[in-house]
Amino acid sequence: MELKEYWSDRYHSRDFKLTRVGVVAIRFRWLVTLLIIGIAGWIPMDWLVLDSAHFSLLWKTRLITGAMLTPLLPLSYLCKLNRRWMVASIYYLVGVMLTFNWVALWSFQGEAVPVGYLAFPYFLLGLLGVLPLQLQSSIKLALTISLLVLASDYWLDHGSLSNGLLADRIWLLLSFGLAMVWVQCGQLRMLLDLYRESSRDPLTRLMNRRLFVRQLEQVRHQSGDGRPYSLILLDLDRFKRINDDFGHLMGDEVLVSVANTIMDILGQDAMVARYGGEEFMVLLPDTSLEQALRQAETLRLAVESQPVASPLEEGEVNVTISAGVVEGDSHSQMQALLRQADEALYAAKSRGRNCVMSEGLAA
Repeated sequence: MELKEYWSDRYHSRDFKLTRVGVVAIRFRWLVTLLIIGIAGWIPMDWLVLDSAHFSLLWKTRLITGAMLTPLLPLSYLCKLNRRWMVASIYYLVGVMLTFNWVALWSFQGEAVPVGYLAFPYFLLGLLGVLPLQLQSSIKLALTISLLVLASDYWLDHGSLSNGLLADRIWLLLSFGLAMVWVQCGQLRMLLDLYRESSRDPLTRLMNRRLFVRQLEQVRHQSGDGRPYSLILLDLDRFKRINDDFGHLMGDEVLVSVANTIMDILGQDAMVARYGGEEFMVLLPDTSLEQALRQAETLRLAVESQPVASPLEEGEVNVTISAGVVEGDSHSQMQALLRQADEALYAAKSRGRNCVMSEGLAA
């Protein structure tokens, strides 16, 4: 995982963004539930240790705080569909919790403050570590909490900025803030690793069939303004013979080489998947059938012109591919489109292999 992937979700795929926001929404929901229960559940403890004046204010404040957090529970189900809602919900949670803490500290002005209320901001930073946020958002969140806490301290006691308490407060906020950022980055790394393991082919590192179908469905929905998209289903010719004659190590080398060639020729805009054993599927957004046929033919010639060297230094293997190309739009049924691509590939195989076909037409 590169540093830029930690820093911003701009470098993540749209599918992973949705996955991450969904995980954040689930953990956020449990965090809100824990806080609601914990805030209300601490009322008996306040009753035991506080005098009646403080208790009378704080038990009401706790119930109001819990009520203000409650709308976040149903909202968390919507947040997984929208990143901005998720960010707004997190900052709303922080605002409510720090306001509760400010009211509690205000009630103890001039008196000894229970350690639980002094440590509350650090407790909040620790809890937020369960959310797999990207580094940019994580740092902003930690800074926001720290600045709000310091502003609250100054509002309650102007002298807090002119004694050793300020240095202690900043040091603790910095330590817990860095710990929160570290844990959140670790959560993000773990989530991204699990996502890649579940959505990528382990040999070629292309997306697997499950992720490809999801990407195709998204592109199909996004093509409602009349923009076409095309599919290329390609198959390695006589791949079984390569495995039988040269071994499976050579077969794996051929698959990796063809995968790399596809990515080199079609570029980053193409969505490429290992669709089956020796089958690859390519999705070309905003591409007409004629354009896709030309690109498929360019790809066929590139594969044909690049023999694959044996990993055991036993010579080279000439590889060819057959491809079927179809065009779709927002009205195309996904299963019908995949079936048409398969039929076009079968026509290419029947025509003698090492060619590109589309609904009976050769490239």
